[in-house]
Amino acid sequence: MELDTNAVYQPAARWSVAVLGELHQAGITQENTLDCKFTFGEDDFGTIQGYTSTKLLGGVDKVVGLQVGYGNLSLGWNKRVGGDRVGSNTSFSFDYLAPGYALQLQYFDLRRPIDYEMRVSMGDGWEDLEGSGQTDKPGRMTTFIADAFYAFNRRSFAYSAAYKGNVVQRRSAGTWLFGVKYLQGSVAYDPDEDIVSDMLLGLVKQDTRQVSFGGGFSYNLVPFHRQPGKDGKGLRNLTFNVTAIPMITLFNQFSSTMKNNFMGEEPVMIKNVINGKLHVNYVFKAGAIYSWDRFHIGVSGSYDSYNYRGATDIPAEYSEDGVDFDKIHSSGRFSRWSANLKFCVKF
Repeated sequence: MELDTNAVYQPAARWSVAVLGELHQAGITQENTLDCKFTFGEDDFGTIQGYTSTKLLGGVDKVVGLQVGYGNLSLGWNKRVGGDRVGSNTSFSFDYLAPGYALQLQYFDLRRPIDYEMRVSMGDGWEDLEGSGQTDKPGRMTTFIADAFYAFNRRSFAYSAAYKGNVVQRRSAGTWLFGVKYLQGSVAYDPDEDIVSDMLLGLVKQDTRQVSFGGGFSYNLVPFHRQPGKDGKGLRNLTFNVTAIPMITLFNQFSSTMKNNFMGEEPVMIKNVINGKLHVNYVFKAGAIYSWDRFHIGVSGSYDSYNYRGATDIPAEYSEDGVDFDKIHSSGRFSRWSANLKFCVKF
């Protein structure tokens, strides 16, 4: 479908280089519960419940980045600067942003110590045990996100106008969107941490894979536009965008890896995979861009979130006479927000 030239101005494809400054925060919170039944002969001492809450959450990071592109394509790299220098935070991105289609790939690698709280409920007549702290060695969270959008109004609306600047929205327009999100995330503990053996029974890594579909709306507001002359000079444009897409997670696979070194034997990694329930996730973005001649400056913000839930079977070796372990039940939530400023020049 051809663009309506009265609504969208599409200059010839050019190389572009952009520098980025960003504030963002990413992290994951997770809860684990474990029931253990104690018996001795005919005596039943009831069930002891262990609870662990872990949080791998960085502060608000200051990030600098570089983005290189041609036409609809761009490749970016971001790195944390300053701060307390504890751990690391690196991300990569690949974008294909056309007026009516968009594909965005993002990869995050966050390494920081893990904050934790532990509680053991001993049952009637016993005092609960509680504790909290931080792991000595950093945990690691990696996340890969692929977002694809399809605009139903591909004639007078350009999604990329507010975020890439490869096309220019000349007048305000909106569209309904169809979106697909694939997400693959992992949170891993150092196997030698005490929390792994004492409270998680060797649980060292949990992974999730999700595929979500949804529909939403995106709108470009153009309060000011001046068309360039025949030589391409004189362009002036200011465009704002808001995009919101609720999504239903139809595929939600959850897996756990346990380090089994029962009775001092050689450690063996045991992996358990289950399919989780449906979840509601969402994508929210907002941005503004000001273009002049072959330059533009843009600000944007985004928020991503996903939830997961599952259970890990405990190997039978951990149980013994009078001690019967149940599954480790886990639930978690990943979230990431970002606000960035980008300055771009085209060649």
